[in-house]
Amino acid sequence: MKRLLIFLLIVGMMAGCSNVYSEEEGYRMALINHGFPIPKNASEIRPEICTTEIAKSAKYKLKDIGGSQGEPPAHYLAEIEDWGWTELEDQRVGNIHYYKKEGKIMSLVFQKHIFDVFEMSDEVKM
Repeated sequence: MKRLLIFLLIVGMMAGCSNVYSEEEGYRMALINHGFPIPKNASEIRPEICTTEIAKSAKYKLKDIGGSQGEPPAHYLAEIEDWGWTELEDQRVGNIHYYKKEGKIMSLVFQKHIFDVFEMSDEVKM
């Protein structure tokens, strides 16, 4: 019995460490904005502190979400638009993307294995 428990613990730990971006996994709603998609297998970690420009923030860990140079997967960006968000392409700076829908502005910041999602405050006009 003890060996079985140890085996299940090891298998569970290995499964928890294997979260890699995959478009086949699908998407779920972000905690900070239920109309914004997040890859299903992304793990939430401690978010950044909000400022006057940022109303809400969430930080997610997902292996290879940002590629080798922090570039986001094209499928994920297409999924965001499928959920009704429009990218503010003229506001993009490197790996920081902005999206707008129904008066709300969301910002995504990508790194190799981490991405931040920010809901901008109503004071920010773009």
